[in-house]
Amino acid sequence: MLVVLAAAACAPAHGAAYEAAFGAAARDEGAGRFEAAARGYDDAATRATRPRDADQARWDAAVVTTRSGNVAAAAGRFEAIAADATSEHVAEAAYRLAALRIESGDADLGWRDMEQIPRRFPTHGVGHAAVRRLVQHADEQGARAGLEELHALERDLGATELVELIAFATAEHLEALGDDRAARDAFVRIADRWPYPFGAFFDDALWHASLLDEKLGLYQGAIEDLERMLRQRETTSLVGSYERQKYVPAILRIGELYRDRLHDRPRAREAFHRLYAEFAHSTLRDEALWLEAALWHDDGDADKACGRLGTLVREFPDSRYVPCALKQCPDLERARNSAAPPECHDYIARMTESPSERDEQRDGR
Repeated sequence: MLVVLAAAACAPAHGAAYEAAFGAAARDEGAGRFEAAARGYDDAATRATRPRDADQARWDAAVVTTRSGNVAAAAGRFEAIAADATSEHVAEAAYRLAALRIESGDADLGWRDMEQIPRRFPTHGVGHAAVRRLVQHADEQGARAGLEELHALERDLGATELVELIAFATAEHLEALGDDRAARDAFVRIADRWPYPFGAFFDDALWHASLLDEKLGLYQGAIEDLERMLRQRETTSLVGSYERQKYVPAILRIGELYRDRLHDRPRAREAFHRLYAEFAHSTLRDEALWLEAALWHDDGDADKACGRLGTLVREFPDSRYVPCALKQCPDLERARNSAAPPECHDYIARMTESPSERDEQRDGR
């Protein structure tokens, strides 16, 4: 009881009249009575004892007016908030006003307003949203027009935090335009300039660089890009994982690059085994054992191959690879409660084919 009383004592004093008016407006909004809700939020704003509460009520009135479909009234409300230097919603209101104009027929003015959003609010989230929207709009005229828009943004915003987003989008556009070498270099520069853990695009930049290195025939470079990403990996013994999205695809691609591009089978086996041994939370650990075993089998070491497949059958009894492992190594036994498929499917065997072999299969050669 003392805790409850203490919490109540620390609660902000909105005022009974404000809370009643705001609550009634929120109920109208929830029921779809948007015009009534807007009037209710206006009423709450007049009854607020704190400027912050009045500001929030005016913002909610503008948002709900948009939902009512009254574009002109909503635009007027957002314009008033954007012009109020004391409001906490100035940046959001300016963005919403520009977007509303674009979507409601006053596109020329709306896009001129949108151009100013990242320049006025480079540290606010709307700055990022505006950059993406401006580039997307320019892309409607082609990737070259998008790249020109990015160059203009970089000239004005190169000293702000938005420059990282602009740099990444620029590299993407170079790639889209087919300038693979320039795009690859641009992605690497992003990883150099904004390294982990500070760079928002560190992993994505190295992933794109690796794909372009592979496309350019720089297979060892592609592997080094991916290994650079993985060197920043953090692990935990707690429930869950620090694994980031690109980690497992990265170690899998390292194995495939060694196997298919550099024909270095020992290092390919090592990479696939790393996926199994080091990525405890991955759902691809059984696949990694299957791929590693296939390399041992192709090299004529049936004992090693069946050893890896024995681990697969024991640790992943429900895996789709179990029937294929049993087919390859008859001494292995399926677990009594296994939910694995009853038969080995042909597509699993094709997973270990090289790109040239897959091309031959596709072309019927």
